[in-house]
Amino acid sequence: MKKFMKSEELARDDRFTRTAVPLDFLMAEEVTVEQVEETMMTLLGNEDVRKMMEEQGGGGGAPNVFRRVRPEEDDAPVFIKTQMHGIFMGEMQALEAAGRSAWDFTDDDQLPWQFQLDMARQCWDETRHVEIYSALLDHVDCRIGEFAENLFLFEFGCSDDPAERVVGVNRCLEGLALDVFNDTIRFGQAADDDAIWRSVDYVSADEVTHVRFGQVWSKALTEGDPERRKKVVSFQRKVDRAFSLGGLRGSYDGANTAAFLPLAVEFRKLAGFSDEDIAEVAGAGPKVTGRK
Repeated sequence: MKKFMKSEELARDDRFTRTAVPLDFLMAEEVTVEQVEETMMTLLGNEDVRKMMEEQGGGGGAPNVFRRVRPEEDDAPVFIKTQMHGIFMGEMQALEAAGRSAWDFTDDDQLPWQFQLDMARQCWDETRHVEIYSALLDHVDCRIGEFAENLFLFEFGCSDDPAERVVGVNRCLEGLALDVFNDTIRFGQAADDDAIWRSVDYVSADEVTHVRFGQVWSKALTEGDPERRKKVVSFQRKVDRAFSLGGLRGSYDGANTAAFLPLAVEFRKLAGFSDEDIAEVAGAGPKVTGRK
């Protein structure tokens, strides 16, 4: 089996469509609200989402991106479909990334056997998560492939260095998953939908373990090597910037976090994040400016 596959080599059947990775947007120092809306439309949009945005009035906008949608609102069915489909695709890419980590580094004599065991454990978990979210897609009347897939989670998360790989996949990708899951749990509870919030809460317990893998192994694999540690931290900041989704995650003051996607602080602390770690993730995104 080939090692160190590129994202475009990941296999999909004909149900799936892909959109390009928006590199310039993900790595920008400053973005406008219009750029965020346009990019989110590309990443998430289908006919239902476009119709929803066009009907918002006041110049349009992306309500499922820029504010929390309440279960009783007309936009709620479209919102939860985009949320569930995005998570489903993220779980698939997390499974592929963990599988690659278990396989790509099998010949690395510097890696302890426990590293492969932890990556194999994660593959087992992610397989279960894909099945759970497949069932949740049925629950919210959404079909696989209804929304386009973007491979930036896999593409930014993977590296040829195992220390960078475990940072990108486990600390950053799975950390983003905790933030999204926390938001989805709250939506499910507000909707009095036990199937949603209990299922996502169940999956979150695994994700906490996966993020902790990233915390533990990124330090263990760079112990006594300050230059490599510096390189890994630089990679970590690059991935956190990309995963800030144009500044939608965590880069707002206390007055605004209720309207955007805040960090799942409690989950992250369970996974071993310090207050300093959390503040660094919160500040990773670009500056978001108003409409031009």
